[in-house]
Amino acid sequence: MKIQISFKQSIILALLLAGAVINALSLFFFTQLDHIVHGDLYRYGLQFNYEWAAQYWMYSGLIISSLSITLLVTGISAVSLAVNARTHGASSRFVCYLLLLMGTVTSIFSALLFTHLDYIVNNDLYRYGLQFSYEWALQYWTYARLMLGLIGLASVITVISFMLIFLSAQAIIRINQTKLISSVLVATGVAALILSINYTSSILAFIGLGLVFWGTIFIYIRPEEYTKRVLLDATVSPLLATLDQIMKETNYEGKAVFLPPKYFLNPEANKAYIPKQKDTKLPTPEQIQKQETQLIIENPQGILLTPPGAELTKLFEKTLETSFTRIDLPYLQQNMPKLFIEDLEIAQNFEIETENDKVHVKIENSTYQNLTKEAINLSLYRGLGCPISSAIACALAKATGKPITIEKENTNEDGKIIEIEYRIVEEEQTPQ
Repeated sequence: MKIQISFKQSIILALLLAGAVINALSLFFFTQLDHIVHGDLYRYGLQFNYEWAAQYWMYSGLIISSLSITLLVTGISAVSLAVNARTHGASSRFVCYLLLLMGTVTSIFSALLFTHLDYIVNNDLYRYGLQFSYEWALQYWTYARLMLGLIGLASVITVISFMLIFLSAQAIIRINQTKLISSVLVATGVAALILSINYTSSILAFIGLGLVFWGTIFIYIRPEEYTKRVLLDATVSPLLATLDQIMKETNYEGKAVFLPPKYFLNPEANKAYIPKQKDTKLPTPEQIQKQETQLIIENPQGILLTPPGAELTKLFEKTLETSFTRIDLPYLQQNMPKLFIEDLEIAQNFEIETENDKVHVKIENSTYQNLTKEAINLSLYRGLGCPISSAIACALAKATGKPITIEKENTNEDGKIIEIEYRIVEEEQTPQ
């Protein structure tokens, strides 16, 4: 089963994997430090004694356990994030929160434990014959500083990941992923370079240079090509106004009905039927199929046209990698929010609810909010809708297999909240 992960989630996942690698490196450096204490120091006069060894073993065991737990929970957090990318469930997101919080606590706990272990090495062991020498001390200090530096870096990454997961769940907040990830990488790389100069560590220098390099590359990465909202408004508004003028001059008074695939020979077609008169009986699929290539149909009288959001519906299908003719309404309810908020980023919040034969949609801060606000008083708007509302209507018609009408469409004063009510039309049974 294929799991789609958005660009925003991929950033968090990359941070979690980087945190896991850093935790593994800090565990490695601690084992090297432990080899110095239980190997090299005996060549500098250290005498083994259970009095210091018992305490040392206790702290070293706790540090290894704590670092291992941190590594484990970071890896599980990455898995939970991948699960959340598919299910969008609150439970998997809560597991991520809990695990990342646990990882931060265990990282800090590891650093605190090491201060106690370091006190044993640099104080207690001198009472058991240890002779100070820069030969072992420089190695010990290097590994100790590397381990503590990596623990600190892993903690920062964990906190950033926690914040990103929290912010990505908030509908009213949008994150510029490219700038964010580049800033984090460059800042972390510069910090690593400064530490490498201070500790004369070639390992930290290479890590820092790599992070700065990739942070700089990310500045020039654009995951998609975007069009400014003002250009979209200037391009689409005249087309909607022209279509509305045509509708008025032809005196078609009926409400637009978005037809499902069974009305057409081509099941992928997106078309709406507008009757000549109000309360006209909906034509049968056979009647539409005979005239589906015509704009004005005679039996019954009406117009059969492509709605403004037809191509947008195709973009929805392309992004979700499926045809709406093969899915149902619950699928739309589950996947539409992610499609609007994360995949296409055309809204900051999207809610869809069903009640009997009604479908209620609420969209916040949509890319099309200006078009919606300008077109709200057009008679066209009450029938065909703007691109976003008609696109959803086409998707509903395909998913339910039934005709759809736009019953209500409202916006608040600043146009940032759009509320649309659709009705699923029950067709009359054709007499046998």
